Amino acid sequence: MDKAERTGGLGLQGDALRIGVDIGGNDIKFGATNITADPLLPDQLVKRPSLTADGPQKTAEQIIDGVAAVLEKLRSDWAMVLDVSVTVPCPCSAEGVILDVTNLGASETKHLWKVAFGDILGERLNEVAGRDIPVFACNDANAAGQDDDFTRYGHDDSPRTSIFITTGTGLGGCVLINGTVFFGAGQAGELGHVKAAIPEQYAERFAADEYPPCGCGARQCVEARASLTALTRRVQWALSDTGLAVVERQLAARRESLDANVVRQLRKYLTESPRKAAYQVRTYADGHGDALCRWLLEDWAIMIGALFASVAPVVHPNLCVIGGGMTEVSEAMKDWFIAIVRRVFDEVNQQACFNRASNKNEIVWSVSQDQGWRGAILMAMRAHGV
Repeated sequence: MDKAERTGGLGLQGDALRIGVDIGGNDIKFGATNITADPLLPDQLVKRPSLTADGPQKTAEQIIDGVAAVLEKLRSDWAMVLDVSVTVPCPCSAEGVILDVTNLGASETKHLWKVAFGDILGERLNEVAGRDIPVFACNDANAAGQDDDFTRYGHDDSPRTSIFITTGTGLGGCVLINGTVFFGAGQAGELGHVKAAIPEQYAERFAADEYPPCGCGARQCVEARASLTALTRRVQWALSDTGLAVVERQLAARRESLDANVVRQLRKYLTESPRKAAYQVRTYADGHGDALCRWLLEDWAIMIGALFASVAPVVHPNLCVIGGGMTEVSEAMKDWFIAIVRRVFDEVNQQACFNRASNKNEIVWSVSQDQGWRGAILMAMRAHGV
């Protein structure tokens, strides 16, 4: 394929740019690559505060502003923009159409998002650039998984399968086959909503705390036990008198104990905001090795291990990859966490063909720092056969 074909016949030459936009709850990240998506340009990402709560028009303006800042950094202009690819925390089709705005906008502004955002953004890009710039949208977890695969393998499309999850407010995920996100009939890879059973040997730790409903409305989703939303609910239970007694008894059984000062501090944070208390759990678990906080995060490791074990017989992946917030902890904490995931996987899935020692099914951390903006670019390229 020559350069003219790669640039969609627009005649853009060597400095043509693909722009990636990662829309998050707190900020929007912007990056750029060349037409093959190999180098990252610029070195430092441009960031703007997320205005998704204010609706799609405000968000479109933030994107225009961010792209303009990227072009200024690169000493380029709108004439060299080949396309713009955007991640959204919503289900999207393989063709880049947003199917539902479940996680965009605040409760009072969500109705504003029931529009064709790609058309809104495309029209504004057209006005600013003076020509049509294609817009592609994709799910943020799919984009993060796509970028992890690219970081490991580049454009290689040799046979391989990966399961990718990203831990955050929810539990996103995707399945990648030969370097490309697999959509199935449209929404394959929603791993957070797999109904993985709690492994029998861990039933007691959850027995006193009823299985919570997932944000999707169902029960028994992995996301309802392994996500920041789940932790926010779980820490409230664990710091209650009833919950604390359960945790203290279980810790004592393995010769560990509660730290009264940590309990006191977490309860103080809890009065300010349950989510603030949940954020502090990772801090105390990592920085202080606190037994209570590690017990809480074991929920995630146990359920992720059960999830991987449940999906492995279906797709037999080469890799099960963990990305998202848990990648930001210390190496020691990572080793502790992934050891539990691997142990639970082996306990649940004991078939010889899934033995990780055979090197056919390994569980690893993401290597891409979840560069969702570049993943969006890569997904757009694959969707368009580039």
